[in-house]
Amino acid sequence: MNKTLIALAIAAALPVAAQADATISGTLTSKYKNTGAIDTDSRLSVASSEVLANGMTATATFSITADTDDDTENSGTATLSGDFGSLTVGSIDADGAFQAGDVGGAVPDTTDSTSSTASTVYGVHFSGSVAGLTVAAQVNANTGATGSSAAATASVAAVSGSGTTPGSLYTPAKASTALTKSTQVGVSYEVNGLTVGYAYASADAKDGNTTTHNGVHEGQSAVGASYAMGDLVVSVGKQNLKDGGTTSKDALVSATYTMTADALTIVAQADNAPSGDYQLNLSYALSDAFSISSEVDKGKTTTMVGTYTEGDMTFTVARQDDNTTDASIALDYGNADLTIGRVGARAASHADIGRAAAAQYSHVTYKVAF
Repeated sequence: MNKTLIALAIAAALPVAAQADATISGTLTSKYKNTGAIDTDSRLSVASSEVLANGMTATATFSITADTDDDTENSGTATLSGDFGSLTVGSIDADGAFQAGDVGGAVPDTTDSTSSTASTVYGVHFSGSVAGLTVAAQVNANTGATGSSAAATASVAAVSGSGTTPGSLYTPAKASTALTKSTQVGVSYEVNGLTVGYAYASADAKDGNTTTHNGVHEGQSAVGASYAMGDLVVSVGKQNLKDGGTTSKDALVSATYTMTADALTIVAQADNAPSGDYQLNLSYALSDAFSISSEVDKGKTTTMVGTYTEGDMTFTVARQDDNTTDASIALDYGNADLTIGRVGARAASHADIGRAAAAQYSHVTYKVAF
């Protein structure tokens, strides 16, 4: 018999291991500014999920992100979930376990910058729930994806302010020098609308954290409780720092009320610390095509955004809290988007976390996704 036929017959008789389907996605965004600058960012992601024979689910994701500054970052996670909970290894939320126990909201999220809401690190995270009790724990590694313990010093493109010259680079006052190992735990229990919790972190959630930028710090703990009564949620939280720090240790008491009446939505929030604050968010849809929203923070910082949609076109005008105005026209071509816009000047603030002053500019941005 032909050797090829014998090989095919043997292969057909052998059991074949099931292979999980993989989903590949990505984006490429290129922005040209009237200042002559051009910025191109790309992202490629691969994700796969498989239900195992024992009923557990294994998930893996991997992504490559790069921009025109040759700043390439690879990240990936592997997750195993089942009746026991969920175990994730790889790129995780820097303070995910801590925030799971901070039900009173005493400690703000750890972020990379003023414009982002989450900071990621490499580590191991576990979470599980049973009968209203939820436990989360994680270890943030002291190395990066390449195994290196040194983190690159960040530089930020600036066009004005903070002692910089147009187009120059400056180094934030608090540059990252090394990744920090951190152990976190968060525990919460919920019954009849009442949730109580406790959180602890042994070290900074993210290297380069500063006292001027709120987040999870060394030896920090928090206790709190929240109670939901229909549309009203009341919470109280108390934090403690190992070294006393500069952050207020006063208990944080806050209340949030949400009301919806036809096309109008109102969210009112008030708290007592550090000096007392209130915030009012309003949104109103005048029609299916036109809507406006506004945020008022203690009566002195106000933003207002108007959006008009007609077919594949969306026109947006935003009045920011620094009295500048942004405007854009976006055209949706399915997997491709074209945006023409104008961004108002930005004042310098939070230089320690990498935000520089920026002059007003116009731009054309083209984004392709698959």
